[in-house]
Parts: sequence; C-alpha cells; structure tokens
Amino acid sequence: MPKNKHALIRYRVINRSLKAKTYVSKEALIRACEEALDISPISERTFAEDIRSMRYDNQLGYFAPIEFDKNKQAYYYSDPDYTIDNIPLNDEEIQSLTFAATLLDQFKEIDIFRKFTGSVQKIVDAVNIHRATKEKNTLDFIDFEKVPYLKGSEYLDVLIKAIRQKKVIHVVYRAFHSEKDHHHDIHPYLLKEYRNRWYLIGLHDYFQKIRIYGLDRIVKIEEVPKKKYQVSNFSPEQYFKNTIGIFSPAEEPPEIILEFNKDAGQYLITQPIHESQQIVSETNEKITFSFKVHPTVEMIQLILGRGSDVKVIEPQSLQDEIITKVHELMKLY
Repeated sequence: MPKNKHALIRYRVINRSLKAKTYVSKEALIRACEEALDISPISERTFAEDIRSMRYDNQLGYFAPIEFDKNKQAYYYSDPDYTIDNIPLNDEEIQSLTFAATLLDQFKEIDIFRKFTGSVQKIVDAVNIHRATKEKNTLDFIDFEKVPYLKGSEYLDVLIKAIRQKKVIHVVYRAFHSEKDHHHDIHPYLLKEYRNRWYLIGLHDYFQKIRIYGLDRIVKIEEVPKKKYQVSNFSPEQYFKNTIGIFSPAEEPPEIILEFNKDAGQYLITQPIHESQQIVSETNEKITFSFKVHPTVEMIQLILGRGSDVKVIEPQSLQDEIITKVHELMKLY
C-alpha cells in the first residue's frame, strides 16, 4: 500500500503515460514523474518499486498488466483497455458502496445537496446497474428511515458561507408562539442538526450572548456588511457537553438519577442517552442510572416517553416537574 501521496501521483503518471503511448521507455516514465512532482531525481530503485507495486501489491489492488519489451526497451500495457481508473470493486466494497449510496440518495432533494444531485445520481445509478446486472441480492432487506423535507434547509448554503467567511448576518425570525417578526443581528458560529431540524447557534450582537435559532422559523437572512464579525472561543463540544437536545443552560447541571425496569434498563445499556450515563445500582428487577445533564425540555420529554418504565429518583425538582406533567396529561382524558 502506498505510504504517501507522491507514490499515488507517480502511479497515475505512469498509468497516464502508458495509456497515451503504446510503448514508453523507463527514462521517459521517470522524467514524467519528476515533472509532475517537480522533484529530481527520482531514483531507478523508486521507479522499479512503483512498477512492482502496480503489478503485484494486493492491498493496492491495481494488478496492472505492465510488460517490458526488450527489443524496444520500453514498457507497455498488455491489455490496451486497462487503466487504474477502472479498478473493479470486490463484493464487500460493492455492498458498502450500495449502503452508502442508498443513504446518500435520501438527501439529494435537500437544497444544500441539490447542486450535487447529478453526482449523487451517478453514484446511485452506477451501483444500481451493478446490482441489476451482476447481483441477485440487493439491500431490499434493509428499510432505511426516510428523511423528510427539512424546512429551513434552503438557508444552509448561505449560513455555511457566512460562518466560513466570518460575516455578520441579519436574521428575520418568527417564533412558533409569535405572530410578529423579530429582527436580530447575529455573529454565526455553528449549524447543528437535531431530530430532523437545523439550528443556528451564534452570538447576538445586541445582547452579547449565545442564542439558538431554528432554521424552520427564519423568514429572511441578509448580510450586514458594516458590522465587524466577533470571533469567539465558542466550543460546541463544551456547550453541548451536559445537555440532551439543542438548548444548554449556563448554570452547572445537576446529577439526575433515573430508575428503569430491567428490560428498559438493558436497552439503555446498549444505547446510552448521554455520554455521562453511569450505572449506579442493579437488581433483578431494576437498573438505576446517573446522568450529569440539564433537565431541559428534551430530557423531560425523553423521560415522559419512557412511560412507566422509568422513575425519577433525583433531583426532587425534576420529579415534581414530571408529576405536574403527568397530572396535566390526566386532565386531557
């Protein structure tokens, strides 16, 4: 396997030279490699190793039909149709590519990916043709979760550019609970996706605090050219370290203790809900976990979603919040 990018470049130069001419001398091939890399000299030993690797290296996988004509003192491809650009994939690689292409195909209609639709479709078509002509087994036995249209995704492109180019933006925003538009000048830092919704995290120019805006509630975005962008030490890893979901309170998070029945607890062991999750105790009937997270709306919804499988042990304030929610639910029925 090549150890550096120079080797890969030499392989491609050798391949291109052998495809361009029927016979190419060793000197001409070495010279072409030197010109491509702007390196001189490339030793005959290095060249010989390149030829050997292109011919026989199992990990490289080229198995190039390179032959040497003693009379002409030149190299050539014994198969004139061969090129390293058309290396066949093995079954395992095709299966992996099929899996990836199927996932990729779900995103091609989202605005930011639409400019790549042609490229995505080429990959999907190529894989589908291979499956149709050479394979009986497809991925019909895997049912992928369908990706819905994400409202607000039309702003992803402009927001990515604003973040990269460090531009202040003016956001016209309408919250779910409001019938009026609100105007904000934002220094954008991060785009975050959570549960099929995109969010913008940035510094509010007036309040000088980090704010979060759902892209599906943005009405309009404009650049503010006269305002200087404020570079921040904002760290997504630290900001979201102690939260589940998108909102992260500034205060220190409490330790949350949840008691699950055995079956639900076993499920949680295989799929933790947060990186701070720890097993506190375990019996034949119950498994108790601790979490260092904020009791955000998302955390409360997660607990309520587990129904009678979970009980809040600590803190008391969270237990009271769950009791209140349960009573509110009972009034509906």
